[in-house]
Amino acid sequence: MLWVLVVLLAACGGSASPSSNSQQPLAAAQQVLIFPNVGTKDISTLDPAQGPDANSALAVSMLYSGLVRTTADLSVVPDQATWQVSPDQRVYTFHLKPGITFSDGTPITAQTYVFTLTRQLLPEVKSPIASFFEGFIEGAAEVAAGKSRTLSGVRALDNQTLQITLTRPTPFFLEVLTNPLFDPLNAALIQKYGQANWASQAAGNAIGSGPFMVKSWQHNVKMILVPNPHYYGPRPRLREVDMLFVSDPATAFKAYEAHQYSFIWNIPPDELGRARQMPGFIQRALLQTDLLFFYTRKPPFDKTAVRQAFAYAIDKKTLAHAIFKDAVLPANTIIPPGMPGYQANYAGIPYDRAEARRLLQSVYPDIRTMPPVVFTYPSSQVSQSEAAALQQMWQSALGLQVRLQGMDLTTYNDELSKHLVQMGFIQWTADFPDPYDWLTLNLTSGSPNNNGEWSNPQFDRLVAQAEQESGEARLRTYNEAERVAIEDVGWLPLDHQALAAVIPPWLHGVTLNGLGLYFGDWSAVYLLQH
Repeated sequence: MLWVLVVLLAACGGSASPSSNSQQPLAAAQQVLIFPNVGTKDISTLDPAQGPDANSALAVSMLYSGLVRTTADLSVVPDQATWQVSPDQRVYTFHLKPGITFSDGTPITAQTYVFTLTRQLLPEVKSPIASFFEGFIEGAAEVAAGKSRTLSGVRALDNQTLQITLTRPTPFFLEVLTNPLFDPLNAALIQKYGQANWASQAAGNAIGSGPFMVKSWQHNVKMILVPNPHYYGPRPRLREVDMLFVSDPATAFKAYEAHQYSFIWNIPPDELGRARQMPGFIQRALLQTDLLFFYTRKPPFDKTAVRQAFAYAIDKKTLAHAIFKDAVLPANTIIPPGMPGYQANYAGIPYDRAEARRLLQSVYPDIRTMPPVVFTYPSSQVSQSEAAALQQMWQSALGLQVRLQGMDLTTYNDELSKHLVQMGFIQWTADFPDPYDWLTLNLTSGSPNNNGEWSNPQFDRLVAQAEQESGEARLRTYNEAERVAIEDVGWLPLDHQALAAVIPPWLHGVTLNGLGLYFGDWSAVYLLQH
């Protein structure tokens, strides 16, 4: 996933509804939404198994749908199925709606789900997320290890009835199912194009069952989406969605001012003053944290004291004020406000220049012997001013010149996947509101999401213990695990983010929630006369 990952700024109210009841929808032929995908040069993947980044997830969410979906307040509601749960909370029985198909009319049955959930775990698929998200299902470990091609915990009782059996009660399992990893895939296309690149090669075909399908994809420029003629839900009113890729948020904002887009989001801090004066300005706190990580398998960051030195050297309050114009919250914790398990009174690692220098010199008494340090980051998520401010803080407190290396998001994600980033940036947005999604998924030893390959036996023990507990005891154990991760600097939290957008009164049905842009029922998204 990384599905996480949109950007910026702190909470206040806003409205994205029409300003006048006298406004009327445009004619159907004019219902074309110009949708800026801000912060990326292209869609990185359309294969849900590959954990699409936050920008790619915007397209994925339009093309795929599944058993359940989330509402604006992150509640889980039925989509393709209703369900029953056994008294022991381990067996989920889903009853599929009749007549659901892919966008070419190919039927979707319970067997489609058996194929999909099994396929995501296969070793040749190389999914970075499947083992964690499906790890609660009986037989998942055997399929992921290549010991079986049958996922024993997923069965088709008949064409319309799917049964999923878990290894243990998992209180957030329905929330887990909102991840597109669980959305049905078209087996015929995968068999035709192969496991590796089927989604990009087959993009113009029936890859999903969502409200839209791909009409064309001009890489590094735009993707054109049109309504799925076989969609089982309310049909979109939009005739077309033109998703334009734009890496630089400042460039995107200027393009919106020049009337090139239907709306704008991911507004950089320096443009907030002007944005607030525009009709339809809205700002919402996100379930999102900006963090740094360190590659722990090589010097200098194989030493806890060095990682702690870099943490103590950062003045997060100054970053929030000078760089983000007080539009973010300085983060002492990994888990953000609004999430279960948020520790409002935990101080984390405070700003302390003297302690930072002491810790560094405990490992490198002569800092000239320390290996060079490079801070690599995606330019769409870390501004040049933020990177320069961090560089200056490390220079001032530690006496080190850290080299800065910004790059586009797609290239950065590729570097992450190869563990080529020495010190990097992560922007994590909740997949679902539970500590598992932040801590277990990202920081457990051996997790594919563990970009720094950080390993702490105490942390691993605590998160494993938490998953055997329930209620407040579970959250308390996760609290303890989070403190271990912060103090050993598995992740270094910088700030808790929010998102700013301008959704003009003539655009109906688009808003923000704790995960970023929210469209919900696409049949309610349309353009008014203006």
